[in-house]
Amino acid sequence: MCDLRRPAAGGMMDLAYVCEWEKWSKSTHCPSVPLACAWSCRNLIAFTMDLRSDDQDLTRMIHILDTEHPWDLHSIPSEHHEAITCLEWDQSGSRLLSADADGQIKCWSMADHLANSWESSVGSLVEGDPIVALSWLHNGVKLALHVEKSGASSFGEKFSRVKFSPSLTLFGGKPMEGWIAVTVSGLVTVSLLKPSGQVLTSTESLCRLRGRVALADIAFTGGGNIVVATADGSSASPVQFYKVCVSVVSEKCRIDTEILPSLFMRCTTDLNRKDKFPAITHLKFLARDMSEQVLLCASSQTSSIVECWSLRKEGLPVNNIFQQISPVVGDKQPTILKWRILSATNDLDRVSAVALPKLPISLTNTDLKVASDTQFYPGLGLALAFHDGSVHIVHRLSLQTMAVFYSSAAPRPVDEPAMKRPRTAGPAVHLKAMQLSWTSLALVGIDSHGKVLSTRILAMKASLCKLSPCTVTRVCDYHTKLFLIAISSTLKSLLRPHFLNTPDKSPGDRLTEICTKITDVDIDKVMINLKTEEFVL
Repeated sequence: MCDLRRPAAGGMMDLAYVCEWEKWSKSTHCPSVPLACAWSCRNLIAFTMDLRSDDQDLTRMIHILDTEHPWDLHSIPSEHHEAITCLEWDQSGSRLLSADADGQIKCWSMADHLANSWESSVGSLVEGDPIVALSWLHNGVKLALHVEKSGASSFGEKFSRVKFSPSLTLFGGKPMEGWIAVTVSGLVTVSLLKPSGQVLTSTESLCRLRGRVALADIAFTGGGNIVVATADGSSASPVQFYKVCVSVVSEKCRIDTEILPSLFMRCTTDLNRKDKFPAITHLKFLARDMSEQVLLCASSQTSSIVECWSLRKEGLPVNNIFQQISPVVGDKQPTILKWRILSATNDLDRVSAVALPKLPISLTNTDLKVASDTQFYPGLGLALAFHDGSVHIVHRLSLQTMAVFYSSAAPRPVDEPAMKRPRTAGPAVHLKAMQLSWTSLALVGIDSHGKVLSTRILAMKASLCKLSPCTVTRVCDYHTKLFLIAISSTLKSLLRPHFLNTPDKSPGDRLTEICTKITDVDIDKVMINLKTEEFVL
C-alpha cells in the first residue's frame, strides 16, 4: 500500500493502481539485470522485467501496457538473446526500438494499428557489444510551452515553434528516419531508414582512445548535430562529451565525431566528499533537444548526490601583448565552451531511478517567474526514486523539492503523521526504472518486486469501479466530475485578465477561490465580490 503526502511546495502525488505479476519466489529476481521503461505519446508504456526462472525468462521480453486499460498487459516475445537494456518510442508513438546486452537493435511497429500485435522487420547489430544508450534521430520538430500564455484558449497561443534542424534530411528537406546507439566499448552506431525500405548502418568509435562506457545519454542540437555524453562509472574519471555528425555519402552512412569539453563532478573536488561517492550511477541530459544541460548523480552504498551542469560560452582573456600585435583580437574577445554547475543537492539517500519531464516548457526568465508565481509545476519537475521506497519531485534547475511520495515501507519524517495500519516487515520496495508522461502530470515506475505503479487518472478510476458491484455506483460520480472539470476548463479559458501580461491569478482562479469561500447559493451575493471589468470574453 502507498500513502499520500502534501509537501510545503503544494505538490501532490497519488497512487492510481498497481499491476502485479503472479507470485514469483524471491530467487527469480535478478537485481543485476537493468530495467528499461518508455512512455509513448499514445499513453502506451513499454517496459522490461527482472524475473527469470527455469521455465520462463521475462528479462528478454517486452511488455506493453495501455494506461487506459491496465488490466490488459501484452508481452512480446522479442527474440532478444540477452537481457533488454534500452527501449525508445518514436514521436508518433507507433514504433518502438529495443536493444539488448548482445548489441542487437530491433524496430517494432504496430500490426493493423493494434496495441497487442507487434512486428519487427528491420534492425541492426553490433555483435557482442551491449547497448547502453539508444535514441531515434531528431525530426526537427520542437515546440515550447509559454507559461505566461497558459490561460489562452487556443493551443496556437500557448505553444510556439522553435527553430530546430533535423539530424539528417532527404531531398527536399524531409527529415530522414533512423536511430543512433552507443555501446559499452565506446562505439556509436547509426542506422538510417531509406524510403525504399533499405537500412544504411555505420559504426564508428567515439574517439581514438576507446574506453569502457558504463553510462551514456544522447541529445540533439538546433544545428542538426548530435551530442553524446559518456562516463565509465567512476566519479574520479571525467564525464566525456562528443559531437556526432551523420551524413550520407555515395549511398553510405558516414559518421564524424569530435571531442567536446568534459567535466568532473564537483563532489570529487571537495576534500570532504572526495571519496564519499565513488560511482556515477545516473547520467542524463535534461531534455532530448537540450544538449547544454546535464544531470549527474554520484552514489555510495547508502547515499547519493545530484548535480545539474550547464554548458556556456565564456570569454577567454587575451594578454595585452597579443592585443597589440593583432588588433582584431582586441576588438572581439575569443570565447570557449565551459561546463558550469547550476545547482547541487545535499547528501541524499541512495538514488535508484531518475525520470525527466517531456513537456517542452519555455525556460525564459519571464516564463519561469510566471510559473513560480502561479505554482505551475508540469515540465519543471524531475523525479528521483530512492532505495528507501520514496519518490521526490525536484525542480529541474534548482533541484529544490516540490513534492514527495512515500511507499508503505518508506520511513517518514518526524513531522509526518503515521498511518493507522501496521508496517510491512522486510526491505523497502524501490523503483528501478521510471518515466514521466508527455504532459509531465503522471509518473510510472517499475519496482524491484515486479510491479508497475502509476499516478492517478480520473477516467481510469471510473473504469476500475465498473469491475466491482460494490463500487459501480461511484462510476457516475467520477464521470460527473470529469464533465464538471471540462466545463470549468472551458469557462476558465474564455475568461481573460484585464492586463494580459499580469503574473497574478487569472479571473477564473479568483472566481474559484471566491466560490470556495462563499457557500451561499445566491448568485447575486457571489457577483458582489467580483470585479466585472476583469471578466471580458
